[in-house]
Amino acid sequence: MHRKPLDTEIDHHTAKFIVGFIALSLAIFTDLLTPGVSISSISLSYHLTDNARNVFVGSLCVISAFLWSYNGYSLFQAVLSKVAAVAVAAVAFFPCDCFTGRGVEEVAREATMIGIVHTASAISMFIILAIFCWLFYLRAKEKDSKEAKVRGLIYRICAVAMVGAMAIQLLDILDWVDFSGITHRLTYYVEATSLFAFGVAWLTASRMLPFVTNEDERIRIELSGQ
Repeated sequence: MHRKPLDTEIDHHTAKFIVGFIALSLAIFTDLLTPGVSISSISLSYHLTDNARNVFVGSLCVISAFLWSYNGYSLFQAVLSKVAAVAVAAVAFFPCDCFTGRGVEEVAREATMIGIVHTASAISMFIILAIFCWLFYLRAKEKDSKEAKVRGLIYRICAVAMVGAMAIQLLDILDWVDFSGITHRLTYYVEATSLFAFGVAWLTASRMLPFVTNEDERIRIELSGQ
């Protein structure tokens, strides 16, 4: 008996769900996989343990692939997602200068071109992801349902959280406010906050979560052969 093959395509809603889940978990896993070290940056995990590096690079590669495949609802969004995909991949494959070896006692060296590419890519990535949060909000704003209004609020909060986190990092870098004097993990918290906001926004945009989507909008993952 011949059966119809299962539909293996992943639409943009499923992609958003997967990307959102990975973004939510990345900071947690990189922290857990570097035992004995209070990492000051998620990118620092690249230099500490093989498991942390593999999770860090692998997760970013998956996010990059899905961002590359995402076209959104306009040419602008399609181009923006491609630029974000390249930036995410660059963050993964161009290690930061925050650590040059695997010994905690090593002293950081001068900035290298690879490190500069990493930092520039990370900044570009978070800026674009914040823009996507706002684009999601504008789309939700066009709908009148209660759930759409809730989604719009979530998108705005996520956008503000990402921009606010980046602003705190910038103020510290410019020595206008000594946030790093409060905690040496400032960069980690900024990155974790931005990734968490990114993850929440994309999980919400997947339209697979209850309470933020009505029955007509909700997307369910189903096997077409069943």
